[in-house]
Amino acid sequence: MKPLRILLFFISVFLILFAITLYFPHNGIELTKDLRLHFFTASDIFKEDTVRYADISGIIDQNKLLNDSMISVLASYGADTGHVAVFDTIRANADSLKKSITQIEFHKNDRTILHHVFDALKDVKDSGGLVRIMHYGDSQIEGDRMTSLIRNRLQKKFGGHGVGLVPASQLYDFSFSILQESSENWYRYVLYGNRDTTLQHSRYGPFANFCMFTPALTNDAPQDISTHTAWISFKRSPYSYSNTRTFSQCRIFYGYNKEPFLNEVFLDDVLYDADFFSPSSEINEIRWKFDAPQEELRLVFSGKSSPEVYGIALDPLNGVVVDNIAMRGCAGNYFTSIDEDNLKAIFEKLHVRLFLLQFGGNVVPNIVENYGYYENWFYRQLIRIRNVCPDASVIVIGLADMSIKEKGRFITYPNLEKVRNALKNAAFRADAGYWDMYSAMGGYNSMPSWVFAKPPLAVKDFVHFNPRGAAIIAQMFYNAFIYEYNRYESHLANHSN
Repeated sequence: MKPLRILLFFISVFLILFAITLYFPHNGIELTKDLRLHFFTASDIFKEDTVRYADISGIIDQNKLLNDSMISVLASYGADTGHVAVFDTIRANADSLKKSITQIEFHKNDRTILHHVFDALKDVKDSGGLVRIMHYGDSQIEGDRMTSLIRNRLQKKFGGHGVGLVPASQLYDFSFSILQESSENWYRYVLYGNRDTTLQHSRYGPFANFCMFTPALTNDAPQDISTHTAWISFKRSPYSYSNTRTFSQCRIFYGYNKEPFLNEVFLDDVLYDADFFSPSSEINEIRWKFDAPQEELRLVFSGKSSPEVYGIALDPLNGVVVDNIAMRGCAGNYFTSIDEDNLKAIFEKLHVRLFLLQFGGNVVPNIVENYGYYENWFYRQLIRIRNVCPDASVIVIGLADMSIKEKGRFITYPNLEKVRNALKNAAFRADAGYWDMYSAMGGYNSMPSWVFAKPPLAVKDFVHFNPRGAAIIAQMFYNAFIYEYNRYESHLANHSN
């Protein structure tokens, strides 16, 4: 082919493609519900790229400067405490450092809604006792991400050790803070996801699941008369913070066993205790206290039928304990589906003083015009928590930035802020605090900045933090929480003078 014809061919192709760019729909052509065909437009060729990722360098740097002492000074900054001058850096940069803390928000600025948990923390610091904080969330906290650092910081400040409440059989392969194994004959019954519709009750407990070492039977099912044995083992994790590697007590929460069962406790392969437990139609607790830390705790269950095991608490006797309750794929809408008496009885035994609820990310991919339905849905969950645990405080942790890929660039989901606002509105309606994780990490188009940071702070699904990033965002939340606690302490001090 002659060069002129080749040139004319390319010019013709270019003109045809250019003509397509003029008339091809800007939003593309929907092929299926989840697939849309896009074609570059004339504006893509001639207009400057307007997609900008958030600059997070200042956010990360300023939060590295903050520690408990600094936050204490910032919380009382401007008050007549006389200690603002202790740190020249704070005195010179107090306003800037204070702004770097994304503060917890309250309806009508009513901070007293956290006084329940602050009263408990002050008491535990002064006279001992146990303060339990339950951190519920979706896959963003899976594997003890975020929770582990929050737990570590609070236990360092107020005392305490141990990993807290865990299920009898873990759903996920890895947990940062403890190594848990169990025999293969544990049955897990979950409220969300793949739910067993043959169950004739909704006693799912605080994990929205319970475990049994024999199958749950319907009333007309034949009973197996043989004896079954199952075990659970807990060992120290080499990855965990030092304070979670030991615990001073172990409590098993169980109920509704139709037959007696034997429970044996082994410490480092040596039998520590054994006892039979009678049939029961209520929530019960088995408890052991330990004088010294052990390398391994092993629980062995034997019986013709299993109790419903709702959780095992590995706690201190005094101080703070923070439970990690991660529910992959969940929108946080299950509390109203759990038997209310069942939930109340276990929460009372656990003495919960604060709920952290971190959901919303699984709602974002469902793009609709209005999220009033989710606000109402989530509000009902908060009211249920209020009803079953009236003395506890509640903080809703908003969702993180999430990116969708559009024409080769990653941008914030167009509906994300609507979901964020629905969560915030629900929190305010229910007199809960709200911490805006989306704003804390940089807001619009900030997730790509966390993904592309060096070293990376989030994974390439543009949804989840990696362990390094999870620790940073958890520290940001801790800073906000301790800032409020220090304001509370400063307020008490001022009114006692």
